[in-house]
Amino acid sequence: MNTSMSTKKATFTKKLATGYSIRRDGKLLRNIDAMRQLLPYLFRTRNGSIVHAPEVIEFDGAREFIRKRTRENPELSIGTFEIVLAALVRTLSQYPHLNRFVAGKKLFARNTISISFVVLRMENGVHKETNAKIYFEKEDTLYDIARKVNDNIRLCQSGESKDDDKLMEFFAKFPSPIITFVAFLLRKLNDFGLLPMNFIKTDPLFSTAYISNLGSIGHDALHHHLYDWGTTSVFCTMGKLQKTNEITKEGQVESKTNLNIVCSVDERVADGIYLVKALKYFKSLVKHPEKLELPPEIVVEDDGL
Repeated sequence: MNTSMSTKKATFTKKLATGYSIRRDGKLLRNIDAMRQLLPYLFRTRNGSIVHAPEVIEFDGAREFIRKRTRENPELSIGTFEIVLAALVRTLSQYPHLNRFVAGKKLFARNTISISFVVLRMENGVHKETNAKIYFEKEDTLYDIARKVNDNIRLCQSGESKDDDKLMEFFAKFPSPIITFVAFLLRKLNDFGLLPMNFIKTDPLFSTAYISNLGSIGHDALHHHLYDWGTTSVFCTMGKLQKTNEITKEGQVESKTNLNIVCSVDERVADGIYLVKALKYFKSLVKHPEKLELPPEIVVEDDGL
């Protein structure tokens, strides 16, 4: 009886300290240490809490994997972008702290995995940008992810009007003071967890991660900022594949292909050791995409719930 009362008292005290939440896109984290609870109060913005992780990943094995799978199935559309996305989704299934976000000075575990990216489409002879936001399952394989990505890219390039584009076009018509007030109101609603789910599902910056494939336009990876709008805690930029020559121990010249990626992360979601382990795991998957052909053996749940 005393043990039960002590447990209930500890649970009530924890809830009193961490507060309550009615958010529908994430669960409030209560089983986190005091420092993790205080960080959103001390570092109030994502850009004020940003960590950049530039990485050079050997990509020769992945290129051979792509060539082999393309020969076996010419209709299969798998490239560098699909492998990076699949590696990120698998990493999120094993390192769920990366799927956390800060809102209203509280830390949440996101209910879903969603990744956003820009798609270029031709309109009247001019390239225009639109956003794709895709929801993934933790058990998704490389082939599941490639199918979802390619379907969404085709949708974006079809010229069909999308909800996020309609929303931006609608608000852009208003005078500046009204836009300013609406943006302020939406931020406050987000802080209190009162934003409608339809809005959260539509806005690409309310997602787990945002990826920019700069290699597709011939550019290298950049150190990108995080957006203080929305809840996205991870931003990755991919550069173009680069050939390098290295001298082996035998004194011979060896040619290698590398992929440059820069990951920008809100350090309030996880400690440094956790982020380093997650990054190493992500790199190993990009180098060996065959590991992504099957679902993960286990899915790790967030231990902060």
